[in-house]
Amino acid sequence: MRKYYLHLLLFTSSGLAQSEFIVNQSKFYQVENPSAFGLNFTNKIGVLYNTATISQDNQLDDKYFFGALPFQNQRFALGIDLISYEIQNVDLISTNARLNFVYVIQMNSSIYFLPSISLGFNNVSFQLSDFIFEDYINKRTGFISSETTDPLGQRIGRVNYLDLGASLLVHSDTFFVGLSFFHLNQPNVSFEKEGDENLPIALSFQGGVEFDINPYQRGLLPDNSYLFLYNSIRFLDQRTHLNLTQEVQLNSLSLNLNQRLSLYDNLNFNSLGFGVGIAV
Repeated sequence: MRKYYLHLLLFTSSGLAQSEFIVNQSKFYQVENPSAFGLNFTNKIGVLYNTATISQDNQLDDKYFFGALPFQNQRFALGIDLISYEIQNVDLISTNARLNFVYVIQMNSSIYFLPSISLGFNNVSFQLSDFIFEDYINKRTGFISSETTDPLGQRIGRVNYLDLGASLLVHSDTFFVGLSFFHLNQPNVSFEKEGDENLPIALSFQGGVEFDINPYQRGLLPDNSYLFLYNSIRFLDQRTHLNLTQEVQLNSLSLNLNQRLSLYDNLNFNSLGFGVGIAV
């Protein structure tokens, strides 16, 4: 795909949010496929902040950071990304850090194959202060304590786990297709130390294609005018999430539409967004 060094982006969207809600995945391929850290052997760094309403009383804030360091002579790249989200009224905070190793294989003059492996560390916590235990209040004296002796209070509130993943990506200057696996080790995410709640393995497919919509450089459009179509679909347990993007690139200006849908019992239209970008 085309090489740009800095993207200044403005997005608007509305709808419900998911735990891995990233606005406009077509600008952040590595979210669904970490092999994208090796695209074109380019240095990458970026940040994203997003806020969304998930109910009348709850708001979800997303913070995302990523960076890539290529080693072209050795044919590999390293990528790191960090995503943190918080549901404010519940005081639920999740922080996920991931280190990615991508190897680059040139299949012919224009097509590349990028396999990768990922190691993630995840921390999920919520504030026990939002819970009221019976022994907070001494019924005899009326004294209110900030600590509890309830065994449950010692077992819940925080969970840490490692998360393994792998991905594949095939791309040229005009298309890419990808396949990703998440939670290969099926980590235990139970808040109780003795609990047994394992994440199921998730599977994701991605695809993108780019068209030159002004190949003869007619005066109606800028010389560098492209249409880019992107989609990803993720399967997790009995849930399916679909992301779609349609983007028009006019020299340094990009305009795009983004849609997110999910299927769980029935079809839900989660979000619709419009994006404007300037490539410098």
